[in-house]
Amino acid sequence: MAVPVAQQRKLTQRSGNICAFPGCGLLLTAQGTPEDPVVVLGEMAHIVAESPNGPRGDSPLTPEERNRYENLILLCNQHHQLIDSEGALAKYTVERLHAMKETHEQRIERRLGGRSNVPTELPPMVNDTVYSNVLPVTQMPRYIYGAPCAVGRENEVRPAAASAGTMTPFILREGRLWAFQDLRDTSNPFVDVVACTETERFSTKEWWTDPDRLGWYVALLNRSLNKLTGRLGLRLDHDHHRYYFEPEVAGVERSVPYRPLNASRATRSVVWQPKKRATGEARNYWLHRAVSLRFFLIGDNQWCLSVRPELRVTSDGFESIQAKYIGRQVTRKKSRLFNHDLLGEVQFWRDFLGRSTPRIFFPFGTDRQNLIVSTSLSSGQVRWPGIPPEHDMPFKNVDYVDDLFTWAEAEGLSEDDDAADGDDDAEETLR
Repeated sequence: MAVPVAQQRKLTQRSGNICAFPGCGLLLTAQGTPEDPVVVLGEMAHIVAESPNGPRGDSPLTPEERNRYENLILLCNQHHQLIDSEGALAKYTVERLHAMKETHEQRIERRLGGRSNVPTELPPMVNDTVYSNVLPVTQMPRYIYGAPCAVGRENEVRPAAASAGTMTPFILREGRLWAFQDLRDTSNPFVDVVACTETERFSTKEWWTDPDRLGWYVALLNRSLNKLTGRLGLRLDHDHHRYYFEPEVAGVERSVPYRPLNASRATRSVVWQPKKRATGEARNYWLHRAVSLRFFLIGDNQWCLSVRPELRVTSDGFESIQAKYIGRQVTRKKSRLFNHDLLGEVQFWRDFLGRSTPRIFFPFGTDRQNLIVSTSLSSGQVRWPGIPPEHDMPFKNVDYVDDLFTWAEAEGLSEDDDAADGDDDAEETLR
């Protein structure tokens, strides 16, 4: 049975690379050849032999115990042979070798003069609530409808006007148009391009278990995000899969109102040109608040929306800058976001996307077909040492309270009346 590596390491470190035989002092490594620059001269000697038939082998120690650090002494080859020679066994007993080992290791410790490795006292454990950047989906559309489509390109599909505020995301796959609207209904928004009488209906859960159809389903969800963000005036950075603010007026910084972590109302800059601290001079780039949004299936039937705050950098508020010129600036700025700061960014986006309500609502026309995302941050209980006090700042706007309108909207008792905001999609579609 070989000596475990951990036991070997402990022995060599405690012995200081020097033979433990009294008065020897031989270094147990030496300079070798270019091919093998270090030659090991030391040998791990068993105090009680590894085998019961070996030197000092008559012992109740188990095979495992015989190969542990406590039963090993580090010697040069000459003194290893000496203590195991037949004529010296009576002199080099188990007790004497243990004393030799202890004396040597204590001498090495004193000579090196190292400080004692005193265990650091850990802070007390506390029970805490931690929040994530994940919002739970509380309702998914129950069905997906597909029908043969008369056009072959998505940009040729022009959905008819639906009821006020209704979103009409769709995809074309394998010659069929797929949507959350009931394509059997002759008043559906796609009636001009689909064959209503050949409509198929699938339970959404059927698609979640099929890898190909799951990809189609996520594409439909991404189109829904495009609808939502387009209505809120965000643009899509297709290269980086994120949505961002643009200036409303060229050369003019932009702010929007929102509900922060610990106040009822505030404003936040969403497009701005940074200034040099020393001189107040404007820098040669603009920063835009941005967000990466992705739907994830995290269980058999549970979906969530990931909200990851980002930054976009442009030269003038519109033209993007190549990543190699801006990477360090963005990384440095994001690296300074700790706990409360990052939570503040997530708070901004969940408030903006949900319009300061308990839900982000995607209306597809009928109650059970609507997609609803809760704006309450997913959280969990942990027991841990906690975080430094300077970063441990509680917040009160954990959940939003329903008013009569938001409750009615969630229950399907009224329709979204924000049609006046327009239904412009973001310019590109996430793939």
